[in-house]
Amino acid sequence: EERGGEGERGRGGDFVGVKPSQAVISQTPLQKFRELNVFHILGNFAIIPILTYSLLWIPHLQMNPTPGFWQMQKEIFNYHQNIGSGSEVHPYCSRWYSWPLMLRTIAYFHHAPNHNSEANSLESPVTDGVAEAIYDVHAMGNPVLWWLSTAAILLLLVVLVLRFKSSRSWKLAPTRSTLVGLYLVLNWLGNLLPWSQVSRCLFLYHYMCASVFASLGLAWVLDWLIQNNYKEHQGVAVSLILLILIAFCFWMPIYLGLPLSVEGYQWRMWLPSWI
Repeated sequence: EERGGEGERGRGGDFVGVKPSQAVISQTPLQKFRELNVFHILGNFAIIPILTYSLLWIPHLQMNPTPGFWQMQKEIFNYHQNIGSGSEVHPYCSRWYSWPLMLRTIAYFHHAPNHNSEANSLESPVTDGVAEAIYDVHAMGNPVLWWLSTAAILLLLVVLVLRFKSSRSWKLAPTRSTLVGLYLVLNWLGNLLPWSQVSRCLFLYHYMCASVFASLGLAWVLDWLIQNNYKEHQGVAVSLILLILIAFCFWMPIYLGLPLSVEGYQWRMWLPSWI
């Protein structure tokens, strides 16, 4: 239910949350939360997740009845508890706070020519004309998309804090846009911050769930720029989208393990920690 439905975008519109008089939700999140009872909470956050997790183990237990379900959970827990961290455990371990900037990627495969033997020991028709081909497969995102997504979700976080601070009360009815921004930021933080308490060796791919919400935040910001009446904003959005597409094509050989020259490989390794 809304009142004042003149649209949330356009010239003069506020970003995360339009002008307070527009598209205001009739109930605050606190009012909605008070409608929940203990059965809603237990059902959605305990019973259903436990049942779903247990059912997923049925195929495995049918093929491997021993150890049993609970013994398997204990062994999994002990493994993660004792695996350790740091380069002595795995050369591509990374800290959770480095993920939003993609400071440490993962090399899955690397083949460089041996100068004492024939180059290109991995024969491929696409290496024709390449004197020394490097084959490399890296677990890494599109750097431009990755960094823009991080900037976008941090921007949403700052704007939300400023908005709630200026409203002087967290009990005020929020706008629909504010709730969307809050949903994205809370899910990003909820999927990132718990890793700060994990002591075992972590990898960049553990950030994947959080990165989804960062990417959605970027998409929402770009959509706002495109739908805005200002041509300058639309130009910025289109330019960023094109830059993301160009970056994807540029780093594609690293994703697919396509042959690269030594110089081509070095051009794509922007940070020493990526190697």
